[in-house]
Amino acid sequence: MLPGFIKQVEKPFYQYRYSVCTLITRKQEYMEMLDTFIKNGFSENICEYLIIDNTETNKMDAYQGINSFLQTAKGEYIIICHQDILLIENESNIQNLDKRIAEMDVLDPNWAILGNAGAAARLYDRLAIKIAYPNGFIDLKGNLPQQVCSIDENFMLVKSSANLSLSSNIGGYHLYGLDICTVASVLGYKAYVIDFLLIHKSMGNIADGTFDKALITTQKKYVAFMKGRYVNTTIAKFYVSGSKIRNILLNTRVFRRIIKTAEEIKTHLQRG
Repeated sequence: MLPGFIKQVEKPFYQYRYSVCTLITRKQEYMEMLDTFIKNGFSENICEYLIIDNTETNKMDAYQGINSFLQTAKGEYIIICHQDILLIENESNIQNLDKRIAEMDVLDPNWAILGNAGAAARLYDRLAIKIAYPNGFIDLKGNLPQQVCSIDENFMLVKSSANLSLSSNIGGYHLYGLDICTVASVLGYKAYVIDFLLIHKSMGNIADGTFDKALITTQKKYVAFMKGRYVNTTIAKFYVSGSKIRNILLNTRVFRRIIKTAEEIKTHLQRG
């Protein structure tokens, strides 16, 4: 018999259907957003509402805050959204969101992130969007649902069971929609834009110096991460890159022997 202090791990039990998570800088605007969630069925008995209050001081940036949300949330699905969105009666109510999730579970069980805007991993016709604005304009692009490689940050829904997080070495308030989708892809999951219409008060901010800095940091991170390289384990060594030819060529015994010899010569020279 096993000792009494040993615990059996069971499937996760989710205390809520949804966790609605927001970094706030304007409390009145957040309360307006919250009111539309409650009116559209996201009641406190099936949803929890988590905030990081940055109204007086910057307690956490987006990367730190969202990682805290992802670690703390007790919902089966985690909604990470801006404070300046408004749900729409008969469009973005809880019944419609439940329906979209059920549809995605059938279409692609490996989904991990859903949103209302994003970009596909191709050069042309890459945008997928369905967002309404206060002036009555509805921006609609793409055929929804559509798989994307990045999600707009105004509304992101994350499947808790995917165990996602953001990078620890980017920071700030930009491009975390790209980062979380990239992390999901590495883990074998996918991101989609779905038909879930809500109002976003902002038409988008003009890129400033902070965006440029985040873009450079993100580019450097992923260039380094995605570069071709030899991968070592305790029992195997192999080359990986985005080039099929290089993968075939550099995984041959001849090239691996050349690399090994070069490494031995380099080590010998360093030792003097």
